[in-house]
Formats: sequence, C-alpha cells, structure tokens
Amino acid sequence: MKNKFALFCSRLLLTLFLQISLAQTTSLISVDSNGKLVYIPDSKGNIVPDFSGVGYMNSESPIPTVVVVKTINPVLGDNLANIQNAINEVSVLTPDANGFRGAILFKAGTYNISNSITISVSGIVLRGEGFDGSGTNFIATKTSQHNLINFVGGSGTSVISSSTKAITNAYLPIGTKQVSVASGHTFGVGDAVFVHRIPNDTWINLLGMNLLTSYDPLATNWVASSYDLYSQRKVTAVNGNLITLDAPIMDIIDPVYSTGELMKYTDNRIQKCGIENMRISSTYTTSTDENHGWEAVSFDKILNGWARNLEVYYFGYSALHINSLASWITVDNCKMLDAKSLIDGGRRYSFNVDGQRNLVQNCTTRNGRHDYVNGSRTCGPNVFYNSSSTIQNSDIGPHHRWSTGILFDNIVGNGSQDVQNRLDSGSGHGWSGGQIMFWNCTAGKMIVQDPPGDQRNWAIGCKSPEVTNVGDWTTELLGTVESKGTFIAAIPSLFQTQLNERLSTLTVNEIDFSDENNSIRLFPNPAKDSVSIQRKKGFISKMQIDIYNTIGQKVKSFPVNPDEFNAKYSISELKEGIYFVHFNATDYSKTLKLIINR
Repeated sequence: MKNKFALFCSRLLLTLFLQISLAQTTSLISVDSNGKLVYIPDSKGNIVPDFSGVGYMNSESPIPTVVVVKTINPVLGDNLANIQNAINEVSVLTPDANGFRGAILFKAGTYNISNSITISVSGIVLRGEGFDGSGTNFIATKTSQHNLINFVGGSGTSVISSSTKAITNAYLPIGTKQVSVASGHTFGVGDAVFVHRIPNDTWINLLGMNLLTSYDPLATNWVASSYDLYSQRKVTAVNGNLITLDAPIMDIIDPVYSTGELMKYTDNRIQKCGIENMRISSTYTTSTDENHGWEAVSFDKILNGWARNLEVYYFGYSALHINSLASWITVDNCKMLDAKSLIDGGRRYSFNVDGQRNLVQNCTTRNGRHDYVNGSRTCGPNVFYNSSSTIQNSDIGPHHRWSTGILFDNIVGNGSQDVQNRLDSGSGHGWSGGQIMFWNCTAGKMIVQDPPGDQRNWAIGCKSPEVTNVGDWTTELLGTVESKGTFIAAIPSLFQTQLNERLSTLTVNEIDFSDENNSIRLFPNPAKDSVSIQRKKGFISKMQIDIYNTIGQKVKSFPVNPDEFNAKYSISELKEGIYFVHFNATDYSKTLKLIINR
C-alpha cells in the first residue's frame, strides 16, 4: 500500500512538474544546453525575429556622460532666449573625437519658456540637475499647441539609386538576416542600406484592405503604392550575392504578394544629441485644455540620440515623440504624467514611436491613452521594455496602418494591449500591425489577431484575464498565444536575452580588449571574478571607471590610482552577462565591452 501511494505521489509530482514546465515554455524559442536561444521555424522558415538591434548606438555602447561646456542659470520671466542662445553658442563648437560638442548644464530652478527650443546640429546634450521638483524645471507657457524641445536637423536620408538591386529570394521569411540580390551589386560591409518591400494589390486584397469603404463610405481603402516600406539596415557580411544584414527581415517578401530591393543610402541626419535629468511641464487652464504644450520632446531627422531621467507633466500629446526619420534613439527612465486634453483621438500618445530601431525602457505613464504606441507604416525593429501604465484610457500596441516588427516586453498596464484589424476606424486604420510580439506582459485584456497569410502576431507568457481574437471592430484568426497566465521563466525578457546573446557573439572570440592606440587594455575577457586594467605609463593620471549593464544602469564605479598602471579590480558581485566599461577623463572617453562568464 505504501509503495502504491508512493508511486501515486511520484506520478502526481511528475505530472505537476511537466504541467509547470510546459506552461513556462513556448514552441517558438527554446534554450539549449549552452544557454543559447534556438528559434523554431515554421514550414516556410519564418521565425521569431531578433528585436535587439535598437537604441542608442544599437545598444552596443552605454549612453555617455558628456562633458559640460556651458552652465546656465534661470532668469526671471521668459527663458527662451536664455536657453536658445546657449544652444546656439555650443552649436558652433568643434565636436570632439566622439562627435560631441558638449553638454549644457541647466542649474536647478524654474525656466519659464514661451515657445519652442530647437537643437539642429550634432553633439549637444541638455542636462538638468534633477527631476524631483527641487531640480531643473522647464515649463512651457505658450497658450497654443507646440513642441517644447525639438531635436531636428539635416535633410534625412537619400537613396543611392544606382546601387539598387532586386532581391532574388523565392521567399524571404520573417527573422532571416540574409538576402540574395541580383548579380553586379556593389554592396560592402558597413554600408547603410534600405530593404525596400513593394507590395501589390493582391496583398492589399489578402488583408481585406480594399473593402474599407464598404464599412464606411468616408473611409479610405488602402492603396499598394502607399505601403512601399524602407527598412534601415547595415551590411555585416558579403558572400557573392548573399548579403548579411545587422537586423532581420520583419515583413515577408513573397513574390505572390510583394517584391523587394536592396539599395544603399546616405545619412544626412544629425546625431549624438540628448536630454536628461529634468522635469518638463506645461501650463494649462482646465483638465481638458487643448491650447498649451503638446509634445515635450520631439526627435526628428536624428540618429543615436537619447532622453533619460525625465519627468513630464500635463502635455496634451506626448512626453516623447520619435518621428519617422528618427532612428537608434533610447528613451530611458522617463515618466508621462497627468496629461491635460480631451480624452479623444489624436491625444495622449505618451511614448509614440514612428521611427525605426528605437528603444523605450523603464518608463511610466499615468492617465494617458495610447501610452506605448506606433503610428502608421512603422518599420521595426522597435522595442518597448520594462514599462508600466496606470489609468489607461485606451490600448497599448501598434495603432494603425501596418506597423511591423515591434516588441512589447514586460509591459504592465491595467487596460488593454492589442494588435488587431481596426477596419474603418480613423478613416481607414485597417490592420494595425504584423510581427508584433507581446512577451511576458501583464494586461487587463489582450486582443491578439493574426492577419491572413503567413504574417504573425504573438502573445507569449502574458498574464491577462482575457486573450481573445474578438476585436473591437471584427473577429479574426487568433494570433499565437502560448503560456497564457505564466511568464516564460527561462527567458524573462526576450529583448535582454537577445541583446546579451548578440553582444556575446560580437565579442566571444576576443581574448582581451584594447583601445585603438593600445593605451588601455582590459583583460581577461571573458572574466570571472576580477578584471585587470593596464594603462600605458604616462597616459592620463586621473580617470574614472564606470561599469554599465546592457540597459544603461551603472552597476559599479572605481577611480584609478594615478600611480597604478596595472591594477586588478573585483567584479565578483556582478552577475554573468555583458557589460560596458567606460573610461572617462578630461580629454579622454572610451567604452570597452566586458563579458563575465563563470
């Protein structure tokens, strides 16, 4: 009897273990014995794409602390000229070796600002002395809708038409980083290229987007020529006519529904600008006031920029708007709180990403609408990571007209998180997106619909009372839903796991790292519990060393002893993974990668 009871218990425990294990896994991605991600393709080779190629410097370098070159104090009355003149002065300085003109430090106090501020050259950082109310406070006082701070410059991007070559793959699946092109190409490693997807009417009809006027005569049917999409990539390898790209294909190129081209482009945007460590607010008259500050910070025609440690109050539209020509922007540790406007369309898009290859992480909203959102025809990858919303007044997710390749990773909200066919909403929103991933998210409700054909949307490891294919406008096929109600414990963050793996492959074959002049050496690399830093004698006596994790958080710091040129430092308290070691001195700044592997 005891043996039978023991056998019963053993089987019960085994069953429970298997149920728990299966509930915490996904059929899309597994982790092998070496801790590496394994992507499981469908019958046509489509896989979950690598979303990690986003953010400032492609998340391969931490956001730097740029040297202050000018300090400003608030003045009574309007501070517009006070601030803009300082920016104009720094704009004429010569950039340093890292591309920075310098930071402008705005001392603690209140800066009333009567109109928009513009940064139109590279390498300028606006820095405050804190966002807790006792630090630096920028206040938009203009009584009409306007952007307070605009980072905008250059003429955007220009296609090099002579470089264009047809993509020759019979079928180019989601997630691949390799494309085949016609012979006679001139592509080389390091080239900036567009993957140009050209859909046809058959694709429009497949999605049913030719029928929107049947729901509302005032809606607009989709037209194929309006959905030519250009995805920004860089060439990492060339093998004959096979071109390897730095980020994967996010939208299928299938000759039945589309054709494709690869072409070089020149980049004429400004870069390496940022804003950090301040509170930004707008004056208003009532809770539904529509005539006041609308966007706190706008990025346009810029790459490799950032906004961090900002607390934004009362703006009617957004804290941060990353426009369609802004790329590789990181938004970190920012808040959008208590917007003042009507609660209606075109308002309260708290963190709005219309550009490509951008990262929004560690952010918070309160009383917004579309808090983490993409607009029409937004090409991925883009990532929203580890962020939350309270008092949601509408849904989180891609908003309209076919955004692709967006990851919502560990997003927590009390409202809905959706990707769906919005049909005639907003004069013809239609399908809001394809290749949209919700990973380990928490929501009050989720609508996850799959478009027709091979395009996919996913909700993996998400906690929500309801995950449904019944949308607000129509019922469609249910997207891929796995591990509902249980997080994927083996991959707690898809973005972080993919990023760590990508950075590891960039550096795994290196024994140690040296800067280009061999003035600093970091070894061993990979390291275990300690790392040595060797400096050339006579090279910079006073230096600060900071170690950052891959999401830009400083995890360790130590000064350099001027008399030690070969010193060992303990890193035993740091977990395994990828880190950035930043060396900073008055006339020297360098970042090297460090792997900790025990």
